Amino acid sequence: MTLLSCIVFFVTGIFSVDYLPPPNGIGSEILPLNSRSYGMGGVCIGVPGSTGFSMLNPAASAWTLAGGISLGGKYSEGDAPAWDNQLSFPVVSAFVPIPGGIVISGAIDGRSRVNTELQMDVSDDYTGKFSWTGGLVETYTGLSVRTSDWLAFSVGGRCSFGNILSDVTLTQTALITPTSDSSVYRDDANFQMAWGGVFGILVNTDRFGLGFSISTDRKGTLSVNRDFLASSEADSSSSIYSLPGEISAGISFRPIERLLIGVDIYSRKVLNILDTQTDPGTVYSAGAEIYAGNGISFRSGFSYMDGLWRDKSSTFTAGAGYSFNEGRAGVDIAAGYQYWRDIQDSFQEETVLSISIWATEKWLGE
Repeated sequence: MTLLSCIVFFVTGIFSVDYLPPPNGIGSEILPLNSRSYGMGGVCIGVPGSTGFSMLNPAASAWTLAGGISLGGKYSEGDAPAWDNQLSFPVVSAFVPIPGGIVISGAIDGRSRVNTELQMDVSDDYTGKFSWTGGLVETYTGLSVRTSDWLAFSVGGRCSFGNILSDVTLTQTALITPTSDSSVYRDDANFQMAWGGVFGILVNTDRFGLGFSISTDRKGTLSVNRDFLASSEADSSSSIYSLPGEISAGISFRPIERLLIGVDIYSRKVLNILDTQTDPGTVYSAGAEIYAGNGISFRSGFSYMDGLWRDKSSTFTAGAGYSFNEGRAGVDIAAGYQYWRDIQDSFQEETVLSISIWATEKWLGE
C-alpha cells in the first residue's frame, strides 16, 4: 500500500462516523401555496377552489366541476442563498371528479432548500470545507367528498422526502506525516418517504366560507451514505426523522358578489431535525380578490410569521388572474415582498414571482 493510500485510510478512519449536518437543518422553507393563494397573502383554507388545489386544505377541491391540471413555479431574488436567483421546484396538481360528489386529487410541491457553505476546524490537525445542497419536497394523494351544497370533507395522505448532499474537503493543518494530504468525500443524507394523514373540512355558501384542516406527524428513515474520492471505502448510517403536524383554519366572506375577503391561520409544532431546531409558530394571512369582469381578477394580501423559520417576517403580495374560454383554462400571476431580521438582527429581504397555468378537461371540447 502506498504512503498516499495509508494517509487516505487514516483520515477515513478518523472521520467516517462523523456527519456534520447543515447549520440551518433542512434549509429555507416555503409554504405550499398556488399563485392565486399567494397573491391573496396565502389565504386558501376557507376558499373553495373550482380550478385549483390547496395542499393546506384539500377539502376546497370538492367544488371542482371538471377534471384538470395545474402547473406552477416561483422565482426568487433576495438574501436567502437557497432561493436567490433560483426557480422553485415545479408545482403540479391534478383533480378528477367522479360520481357521488367525490374529487380525487394529487399534488407535488417543493418545501425546503439548502445551499450553504462553511469552513471550520474539525480536529487539531485538520480543517474542513463543507458545502450543502438539496432539500425536501412534499406530495399529497387523497379525495374530497361534497356531502351537500354547502359541506365537504377530505381525507388523504401527505408525504415528504428528498436528499441533502454534503461535499467535504479535509485539509491537513499539522505535519502528521512527511507528506500532507487532502481528503475529499460526499455525504448523501437521504430522507426516505415520511407519510402522514391529512383531514379537512370546508363549509361554503354564497356569502360565507369556513375551513379547517389538520396534518398528522410524519416519520421516515434518514440514511447517510459517505463515498470517498480517493478510496473505495464507504460508510453509512440510518436513523428515524420526524416532521411535526400542522393545523390550518380560515374564513372567507363575500360582502358583494364580486369581492372575496379571507383570513387564514397556519400553525406548526417545533421541528427538530439534523441537530437543528425550528421553533413552533404561526402564520397569519389576510387577503382579498375582486372580480373585474371578462375573466379578470385582481388580488392583494399580507401575512405575518410569528416563530417558525423566519420569525417576525412580514410579506406583502399582489396578483391577478385571467380565465378564458368560459373558465376552461387560465393563468394566475403573483408577486410578493418579504422582509425579516435574522438571528444576528441583520435586515433581510426577498422578492418572489409566482406563476401558474391551469386547464380543465373542457379545454379539449365537450
